[in-house]
Amino acid sequence: MFGAAGVGTGLGAGIAIVVVIILLLIAMGIVF
Repeated sequence: MFGAAGVGTGLGAGIAIVVVIILLLIAMGIVF
């Protein structure tokens, strides 16, 4: 799934997912 195809479009999507997860963790940290 994250093989050769992941290197191309997966990089942008992967970075975006990581950023979203970090923002969610920060948001949960602020809420709780």
